[in-house]
Amino acid sequence: MSRVHVGRWLLGALLFLSMGIGGAWGVYQLGRPDVLPLRVVRIDGGLKHLDRSTLETAVGRVVTGNFFTVDVDAVRSAASSLAWVDRVSVRRVWPDTLLMRVVEQRPLARWGDGAMLNERGEIFRPVIDGVVEGLPLLAGPDETAAALARRYRQLSTRFADLGLEVVRMDMDRRRALSVVFRQGLALQVGSVDVDGRVDRFISAYPHLAKAQVGGRLVRVDLRYANGLSVYAEPLDDLQGEDVLEHRGQA
Repeated sequence: MSRVHVGRWLLGALLFLSMGIGGAWGVYQLGRPDVLPLRVVRIDGGLKHLDRSTLETAVGRVVTGNFFTVDVDAVRSAASSLAWVDRVSVRRVWPDTLLMRVVEQRPLARWGDGAMLNERGEIFRPVIDGVVEGLPLLAGPDETAAALARRYRQLSTRFADLGLEVVRMDMDRRRALSVVFRQGLALQVGSVDVDGRVDRFISAYPHLAKAQVGGRLVRVDLRYANGLSVYAEPLDDLQGEDVLEHRGQA
């Protein structure tokens, strides 16, 4: 090998080595917390139920490092661990900001003892505040939550057209449905032909409400192949019953 070739090889090696050392030094510098430090953690999103200070405390525990080294996944996980957080996105904004976009859970109803259902019928367990205490109560085994949420959304508007407001809806393991209205009326629907039975009730209710069946309506039982049973509370507070056509309870 000629001296020229050796010189070129040494020069190339030195250049490569200097670039490697320079790159390592640059990485080291960028990893230092005092280089490009995060100065702002911005939270976007309308928060109605989630306490902002609680969110800030949760993510503050994991916001470490600088603009390049902060663990974005850890920040996202810390925010998502809060019950009122439905979903959250986290990204860096040059040169010193971490931006969080938070979407709160949208409560559909209270669930069982101290939990909530969101609009997708998913159970979450937040601290219950005064606003959500006015929501209806849905109750049943946890595996029925999504089905019961769908039923509530489907039926509550139909009942509202009759002037009836649902305050409670229950579904048992057999998927038997029952409903309680703010007006004091209870409705037993059962698990068979729910849509048909509700249609029957909606058709009959205006006539029942007008007649009041000898007193105040307290319960309607739809668990019959045909017809329904109506239970009324007479004005003298003695329980009365008027049974319309029915065949075979189911």
